[in-house]
Amino acid sequence: MSITDNVINTALLGTANRELSAEDLPEDLGDTLSKIKETAADGEDLFYKIAAAFFAYYRSGLEPLNLKDPIPVTVAEPETMPYPGKKAAALLGMLLGEKYVHMLLLWYKTAAERGYLIPAEYLLDVLERAFLPGSQTAKCEKRLLASLIGNRGRWLLPLMNYPPMQEEGNEDWETATHADRKSILSRVRESDPPRGIELLRTEWKNEPAQHRAELLECLKTGLSKSDEEFLESVRAGDRSSTVRDTALDLLRRIPDSAIVGLYARTLKQHLHYRRLLGWSVDPVAYSDEFKKAGINEVSSNKGESDSDYILRQMAECVPLSFWSEILECDLETAARRMRKSPPFSKYIHLENAIFNFNDRQWAYYWLKGERVLQHPELLPLVPMLSVGQREELNLEGKAQQNFYVMQWLDDNDEEWGENFSRGVLKMIYSMTYCYYDRPTCEQLALRLPVSLLGYIGELGAAKENSGSHWEFTVRMQQLIQIKKDIQEGFTADV
Repeated sequence: MSITDNVINTALLGTANRELSAEDLPEDLGDTLSKIKETAADGEDLFYKIAAAFFAYYRSGLEPLNLKDPIPVTVAEPETMPYPGKKAAALLGMLLGEKYVHMLLLWYKTAAERGYLIPAEYLLDVLERAFLPGSQTAKCEKRLLASLIGNRGRWLLPLMNYPPMQEEGNEDWETATHADRKSILSRVRESDPPRGIELLRTEWKNEPAQHRAELLECLKTGLSKSDEEFLESVRAGDRSSTVRDTALDLLRRIPDSAIVGLYARTLKQHLHYRRLLGWSVDPVAYSDEFKKAGINEVSSNKGESDSDYILRQMAECVPLSFWSEILECDLETAARRMRKSPPFSKYIHLENAIFNFNDRQWAYYWLKGERVLQHPELLPLVPMLSVGQREELNLEGKAQQNFYVMQWLDDNDEEWGENFSRGVLKMIYSMTYCYYDRPTCEQLALRLPVSLLGYIGELGAAKENSGSHWEFTVRMQQLIQIKKDIQEGFTADV
């Protein structure tokens, strides 16, 4: 008999000619009928209530379980941290609904900094998003949410078949996945570099070659002379050429390593500077020692001798302090002179050395006083500068059409100063076309002070005939307003 037939038959019960009894219903609904009879006001009330119970019973498709013993149900522990007010909660709902990826991360960071939890009504959506397959921000979201979901969130995770979220610093190196090990190692290197080497040694021989190379890359954080012994042992004894090459690259990034010392001694013997005469070079012969130190023998440039090529490679791998000693001047003067008149000037790229040593001060000297937009080779150096140093940059002039602001957006969401921000905006509005997707605009908005909201409107009004610039203006104004609302939302209506 179908559900419809059962419902129709039930509709015929409880009339004046036939009284409704427990035998007319499924056995499991007998007790329900008895309880309804006790409280029903009249026959009609009885009929409607039992009909509703009967329909719900069949609609569910399941029969109630007859259990001898009750099943215990766990509950979440009480929360010890507060929830944000209505304004901040409403902002979270909007960000989840509109899928503002980077603004959502800003909300999480702000909540974590101010000690608030995710409102309970949004926990399901937040967790589903954090565990969404293929999400590029899932890792960052989970790291932030570990301290934001509270006891209710931790109780909910297993019910949703999700693994626990661990706060940073609580991960177990031995049981961690390779991706997690890279994250752990990079973080440990920021606060305690020697401990990072200790972690590497524990499982080093058990790791496959590609994993060993990737873990070595994490040593760039906090790299120093104290890492040289371990790296030299890897370079001398590892069975993988990829791993050996990675170790060599790291050794060349340590200003006072033995390899960089070899480069410096060789250059001092063959490279000479005279104030009036400039640079002079004595020829050098290739050797096995140079080969082991990562120096190639033959130049691919037809106008460059192999001897100059050997020395030029070394010149691109020594720190600014070397040039300060050769030129007998302070670091800033050395940087300025090398920018104006370096040796091997036709082929040399000293920017390679700045990147190699991640030398912020050298990058600052290199950019100081230059019209940055007129020198494309200088643009990649800008992210190396501190917020204060960027404020001094000269961003006058028109940007080249191949400039894309993403190259100045690093992993650090630190807000820029107002002067640099104005320069970046003027540069963007000076371009003929301005096509930036929303995620890029979000990342840019995170770095721009909210005080520039009106300034963006002024720049947009001057380009109102350009559809791409007008779209950019509207989008940036919306995003910066959201940023402002997030910053203010946790202090209002709490």
